[in-house]
This record gives sequence, C-alpha cells and structure tokens, in this order.
Amino acid sequence: MDRRSFLKSSGLLVGGLYLSGKAFANILAKDQGKPITGTVKHRGKGIANAVISNGYEVVLTDKKGRYHLPANAQAQHVFLSTPAGYQIKSVAGFATFYISTVQGDYSFELEKTPYDDINHSFLALGDPQIREAEDIRQFYIESIPDIQAFLASTDKNRFHGCSLGDSIWDTPKMWAAYKDGIAKIGIPFFQVIGNHDKQEATDTESDNARLFKKQFGPTYYSFNRGKVHYVVLDDIRYKTIKEYDGHISIEQLAWLKKDLSHVPKNHLIVISLHIPVHTSVKNKEDLYALLTTYEQVHILSGHTHTNFNHVMNNIYEHTVATLCGAWWTGSICADGTPRGYGVFEVKDTTISWFYKPIGQPFDYQFHTAIQKLNHGINRITVNVWNYDPQWKVTWYADGTFMGDLEQIKGFDERAVSMYKGEKLPADRRGWVEPKRTNHLFYAQSEAKSIRIVVHDRFGHQYEETLNLK
Repeated sequence: MDRRSFLKSSGLLVGGLYLSGKAFANILAKDQGKPITGTVKHRGKGIANAVISNGYEVVLTDKKGRYHLPANAQAQHVFLSTPAGYQIKSVAGFATFYISTVQGDYSFELEKTPYDDINHSFLALGDPQIREAEDIRQFYIESIPDIQAFLASTDKNRFHGCSLGDSIWDTPKMWAAYKDGIAKIGIPFFQVIGNHDKQEATDTESDNARLFKKQFGPTYYSFNRGKVHYVVLDDIRYKTIKEYDGHISIEQLAWLKKDLSHVPKNHLIVISLHIPVHTSVKNKEDLYALLTTYEQVHILSGHTHTNFNHVMNNIYEHTVATLCGAWWTGSICADGTPRGYGVFEVKDTTISWFYKPIGQPFDYQFHTAIQKLNHGINRITVNVWNYDPQWKVTWYADGTFMGDLEQIKGFDERAVSMYKGEKLPADRRGWVEPKRTNHLFYAQSEAKSIRIVVHDRFGHQYEETLNLK
C-alpha cells in the first residue's frame, strides 16, 4: 500500500480535524510538488520577518506577513517559529504552531503577550514513560498535582513547558492518558520525541515517527520568547525497540543551519532533545559546530533516568531526571535523584534553574546518608543531584569547618536498598537496578554533630545538621 492509500484508509486525523475529500485533494497537490503560500498576521495586520519552515526550507514573511515555501514532496508540516512577543497558542495543553501540509489554509493568526516576554520561565519534564494503569495513577496523583501546586505559587502565565521524550513506553494507546495529564497543568507544552515514542518502520510506512506526528506534529522545529531561541530536535536513529542510537540527521542539521541564520548571536539558544548529546550522540560535533558562535547555549536532554550537568565552553547540557523515577517503581531515580522536573527562569539573556523534587520543597537539593563504621567512625555520603563544577559542597564537624567534601563516583545508598538485586523492586519491574553517579560527596568522621552546607552556582545555600550521638 502506498502512502496516499494508507492515509485514505486510515481516516487520518490531523490537528484534530477529519480530512475531507478536499483535504485529500491537497495530498494530491502535495505529491505533485506544489508550493505553499500563506500569511502570519496579528488582528488582520501582517507580521513581517516571521520565520516559516516546512522542515527543509526556511523563509521569512514579507512586510504584509505573506510567505512562500517552495514545493517539497517530503514535507509533512508547515511550522511557525513563533516570534518573540506573541503568545504560544495551545489546544488541550500542547502548543499549536504547525499546520499539516494536507490542509488547505496555511495562515497563522497570532495574539501579543499581555506582558514583556523578555522575562519568562519554563519547565523541563524528563521521561514520563507511561505503560500501564499503575503508571498513569502515579502520574495523575503525584506528578501532576506537584507541578500544579508549584505553578500556583508563581507567575504561571509566564511559563511554558517542554517534555523531553518517552512520553509513553511503546504503547501508543497511552498517549490519550498522557495528554490528558499534561492538559491539567494549564500551560502550553512542546513535545520532544523519544525512542519509546517511535515504532518500527514497515513495508507500507517508512516513517518510524508517524504515530507521534499524528499526536504532536513535527519532530523538529523552533520558537522564540524574548531573547531566547528555542529549538526541538529528534536525535534518535531508530530501527527497533532495542536497536537505536543517538544521531541527528543530515536533514535536521541542514534545517537548523538555516533556522539559526535568523537568530542574533547575542541571543540565548535552548535546545531540547531526548538522548544526551555529550555522551551518546554519534555526530555531536556537527551540532556543536553550528553553535560555537553563540554566547550561550543550553541543551536539555533526558533518557538516562538520572540527573547530570555537563559544561563545555559556551554549551551547558542539563540531563534532567525523570517524572517516573526508576520506571514508576520508587520515589527516586536509579542515581538517587528524587522524581522531579527542571525549572528554568529567563531574565533578558540570563538564565537560572533548579531541580524541583516531587513531594518535596524546592530547597530540598541534596540527601545525606550515614553509614556507621568501626570504632565510632561514621561515613557521610551526600548526593547533590543538580551539582555542577560551580557548586560547593562543604561540611562542619562539631562546629569546626572542615572544607570541601571529597567528590566520588559510586551508588546512592537509597537506590541500592530499593533496587539492587533481582528481587528488587519487589512489586514489579525487578530488572530495575541502581546506576553509578559522580554527584556524590564523601567524608569520614568521629564527630557527634555534622553540618552539611551546599552552595549552588547562583548563591543559594542549602544545609542540614545531623546529630550522630
């Protein structure tokens, strides 16, 4: 069955609209390679220099808001890189910035933000990875209420969200429950594709992201808020559930080069994708080469079910731990990081962030474990999950300042007790195991009182005093 026959027989839904006979005529037009024209307007007035793309070509609107995209039979969507100062339109919780190429009207109507979006914030959610009813239950009664409560404590209207892939776990029927949960949060969300959001290609359909695209639109795109240019990429080269790797396609890199050509060099770049770039993307240098001329670049990734920060020159990569912890089997991830999400605040081109643990206050930023050794000696291990080299982890013994704790690589003691061995976790998914991490800090002492003081890169201080008598 060819693609045109597949679309007809499936009764395809695009952007929530059933495709009529007229829409199928547009499929034919696309297959014949007709160009696409449209407009970008605000209350009937054209918006000049808005960036429009079909995933291959990138064009600007003229002074009347008109644009023209050349014919491309491979293009599936036309998407708008929403200009700064304009609202992110959303439907049922997800940003609506694209139009399927099988639709007949390719015009975008925008409204301005009621505030200056040079100052704004966003959430980064790692790996909800929903597979069965128990996962959904925890997602609904733990994750979503925590996010709602956090947003209620701040200026919610200035937030958008980005979910960093693996929204489901190889079970497309779970997308409805996932989307219902995200809609309850009440801010517009952008979606990254993860390896568990893809399906194997078939003889009749070569696109392994086809079901994801029905739900969320294109797998790579961009948008703007204030002086920040946001980019979403698909960095998964996928064959089967067990056979995939990190790689950014030539098509995406070519598109990104064109997209970035319209972004001032002093603007902040934020890139969201699934597989961590610095450890696992095979052609990461090709991506880095496009980013070297920008003053600040932040990459948000997920996939590992651990929390980690990597800093290299002008590029800071945040690998964000998960909403699901260790696959919904416990309150912490495999490295001891609590279930949670990233919170980012932008002021002009300055960005700050913290990790928000679910069910804990925002100032819960480390966990201390004490192991009693021989002769009254205590081994103190501190897990500082959002650590980077500009943090300081210090300690006091019986009131005396002892300096920095020694950084080590190892296993979080709670993760070992919860997940180590084939009989743990006891209730389900016994294959879950703890993972080594280097955001652990260590000391030994005979002191009766230990005080841990942690300073983050933004000058905030977090502390805990332990009575060891």
